[in-house]
Amino acid sequence: MASRPIANGNISFGLVSIPVKLFSAARSKSVSFNLLHGKDHSRIQQKIYCPVDDAIVDRSELVRGYEIEKGRFVVFTDEELKNLEASGSDHAIEITEFLPLREVDPVYFEESYFLESDHGAGKAYRLLTEAMTTTERVALGRYTMRGKEHLVLVRPYAKGLMLHFLYYADEVKAADEFDRSLNEAVKDNELTLAKRLIDDLTQKKFDPSQYHDTYRERVIEAAQQKVAGEEVTAAPKPAERGQVIDLMAALKASLEKRGGTSRKSAADEAEEVEKKIAVNAHPQRRVAPSAKGRRTTGKK
Repeated sequence: MASRPIANGNISFGLVSIPVKLFSAARSKSVSFNLLHGKDHSRIQQKIYCPVDDAIVDRSELVRGYEIEKGRFVVFTDEELKNLEASGSDHAIEITEFLPLREVDPVYFEESYFLESDHGAGKAYRLLTEAMTTTERVALGRYTMRGKEHLVLVRPYAKGLMLHFLYYADEVKAADEFDRSLNEAVKDNELTLAKRLIDDLTQKKFDPSQYHDTYRERVIEAAQQKVAGEEVTAAPKPAERGQVIDLMAALKASLEKRGGTSRKSAADEAEEVEKKIAVNAHPQRRVAPSAKGRRTTGKK
């Protein structure tokens, strides 16, 4: 089934204007469940309930309220909210600046949409795509949709353009709110083994097809078994992992598990690293040259 656009847009920068259509770039396939009445398995209905009147309320009786403090609300009418909407042209994607993609941290990405050129905009669309690809730049700007202004990023993708909704700066939590163990010291030998393990696990390209939602697959399989009247099998339990007490031992074990016969063992490499670090830290402990290599100055 062909995708349907969720909205129209108009990319504008300087005097350039490019009509486009927006299509959802991804869809969640997470398993969802309906709430049923356990007695007869019929779907339940969720009613709007007012605890003050102890009664079910019809949707026509609802108004919109903004909570200014705990338990206190100010009420807005639909007309008042309409007057507060963004004054810019609806569906306008106004580019304000270009920058390298690496300057935008992924924590700001919210939603993704394919941008398709609209009627008569193919030439301008192609030109913008090629120019951004060649210069390795992405575009940052504002997108007004249904009266609300969004922070967006436009970037080249698969020989076309993609639009990403971004979080505003005050919507992203500050890293300082969380314990990042900044006062924990990292030893050189630990860092060496950790880097070795990262190197062993490093791939050249991102291949998302090798990952699957195993929970969703198990639920679908169990549902099919239930339909067929079969007994639902339990998922195998992963091996329990103990608490990591000795970090070096854990790193060595991880490397040994992945290591091959052609490479030096992790234990031997770790021992060499520890020796080098010890020698560098205490030069006076260097091993003296053998007697065979010494120059003699005394009489025979």
